[in-house]
Amino acid sequence: MSGHRPRKTTAATRKRNAASGSGSTAAIPTAILAGTFAALASVFAKLTLDARTVDFLHNACNTFLAPTTPYCTSLFIAKEGETSPVIVAVRSACFALIFICNAAMWTLFTKALNRSRSSATVTVVNSAANFCLTAVLGYLLFSEPLALQWWFGASLIVIGSVLVSSDETSASSKTKSD
Repeated sequence: MSGHRPRKTTAATRKRNAASGSGSTAAIPTAILAGTFAALASVFAKLTLDARTVDFLHNACNTFLAPTTPYCTSLFIAKEGETSPVIVAVRSACFALIFICNAAMWTLFTKALNRSRSSATVTVVNSAANFCLTAVLGYLLFSEPLALQWWFGASLIVIGSVLVSSDETSASSKTKSD
C-alpha cells in the first residue's frame, strides 16, 4: 500500500463552501495576520536602513541582556569610519526578514482571498491592519509622532474602504439572488 493521499478540494467544493459561508469567518483573522506581517516588513525595512538602528540596538541590549555592565557598549564599538560587525549582522538579518515577512503576508493574503466571498473585504481588513499596526509600531519602536490629524486621516481612509467594500458586497449578493 502506497500510503494515504489527501483529496484535493475542487473548485466546485470551494465555491459551495463560499456560498454556505463556511470559510468567510476564517478570512478575517487571516487578513489581519497578513496585515501584521506587512507591518513587520515595514519595521524591518526601517531597521535595515535607519540611522537610529544603532541606538535602538544599544537600548535593547542594555534593557534585556546586560543592563548593569558595559558589555553592550563594547559590541557596537568599531574603528573610526567603520561599522561594527554586530550592526552589519543585525541589518543583514533585518533585510532578510523583510522578504520573509512579505512572503508570509502574500501567502496569508491569498489564503484569505480564497476563504472569503468578497475580495474587497479582505483587502480592506488587510490594509487597515497594516496601516494601523505600522503606525503603532513606528510610535512604540521609533518614537514617531502620531498626531490627531493623522488618526483622523487614517480613519477616513478606513471608513471609505469599508464603504466601498460594503457596496461591492451588497451588489454581489443582489447579483446572486437575481
